[in-house]
Amino acid sequence: MNLLFALKLFEIVLVTALISIGLVSACGGASDSDLDDDLTGIEDELQSAGQSSAEVLPPTATATPPSNEFAIVGQPERFLLEDRSLVGIGDWVNSGPLDLDQLADENKVVLLDFWTYTCVNCVRTFPYLNAWHEAYADNGLVIIGIHSPEFEFEKSLANVQVAADRYGIEYPIALDSDKETWDKYGNHFWPSKYLISNTGEVVLRHFGEGGYDEFDLAIRSALEQAGNEVTAIARVEVASPDRSNSAHTVTRELYGGYSNNYLPDGLYVGQDAYYAVPDTVVDYADDGTRRHGQFFLNGSWTNRESSLVAGPTSIDSPSHVAFDFFATSVNAVLGAPGESQQVIVEIDRAPVSINEAGPDISWDSNGNSVVLVSDARLYQIIELPEFGKHELKLKTNSEGLAFYTVTFGVNEFGP
Repeated sequence: MNLLFALKLFEIVLVTALISIGLVSACGGASDSDLDDDLTGIEDELQSAGQSSAEVLPPTATATPPSNEFAIVGQPERFLLEDRSLVGIGDWVNSGPLDLDQLADENKVVLLDFWTYTCVNCVRTFPYLNAWHEAYADNGLVIIGIHSPEFEFEKSLANVQVAADRYGIEYPIALDSDKETWDKYGNHFWPSKYLISNTGEVVLRHFGEGGYDEFDLAIRSALEQAGNEVTAIARVEVASPDRSNSAHTVTRELYGGYSNNYLPDGLYVGQDAYYAVPDTVVDYADDGTRRHGQFFLNGSWTNRESSLVAGPTSIDSPSHVAFDFFATSVNAVLGAPGESQQVIVEIDRAPVSINEAGPDISWDSNGNSVVLVSDARLYQIIELPEFGKHELKLKTNSEGLAFYTVTFGVNEFGP
């Protein structure tokens, strides 16, 4: 095994492990087969180039790494992108098509942000990206949000436009619906950011949340090196929510759908029937068993490729998804066909109080805490004042409700 291959393998294993225990805040973006294919491709590429492990050195300002080698953990130096093009881009939001070579010719500094609108970790970075765009866009910085979707419904131009409006994104967005640019840059996690100088060097890259002060300083330095005067512009500072000291125990992201049944960090559902017959309506009985890092079903559900879909229900016998969690916030990706569907949300077997409610919670005339689900998107449902262990139950009387994933946060406030 050569050095470059070993570094890539180390990165994937390390970051996946850190995400699983909550020390890195990022959404995972690759299956085992994706990672195997990527690693095999790297090994083949190096062998075909006749490189031995002794010849593979960490990239420097004068070295160009092989393709798909932009994301080695601990990248110590700047490295040059000979081919900085965006590939496979369909539609654009907030801009016409942009060309990175042309932007370099115009002496622009470019920040590429790989994101998807159901990723809560991406949502938490938007205030910083919006602030950088406002502060530096007139002084040579071009931010391009590369929207690389996790789910099929996220490929919709209309859905991305709605998300951009919801989060106040005014910088250009490129729809990388087939993830060709995502693959070209060797990404495995959302969000991932690359700061590219006017000379085509990657001067800083970062995956997940955090690193905002470092990025702000790097942006200012790159702009100054490109001949832009930024000393009169105040440093960008955005109120940053404190993260709980209990972050290492936060519940992992939980997925519905059989494409994520057998990921390395263990099964997501605590009932064997879930794994038996995909694409078939199965009746579940929740006996109250709870295990951290798994959810439990009641009623009729169909296990589809990327989601769980509620089957026939009745008012007297609603279907539900239930789980224990350790966190301060809970965010669920849900969708409903046709008209809005009401999902009742209970925490610790009681309605969600106003002090526990996320911005997507409301209350019906019967005092139930509910989420009105329509378009498939991220719904922010729980924001607790303190970190702790709780039970959450999502109940539906509506056939067709789709449950994609649920994520957990440890911020003092926000999603």
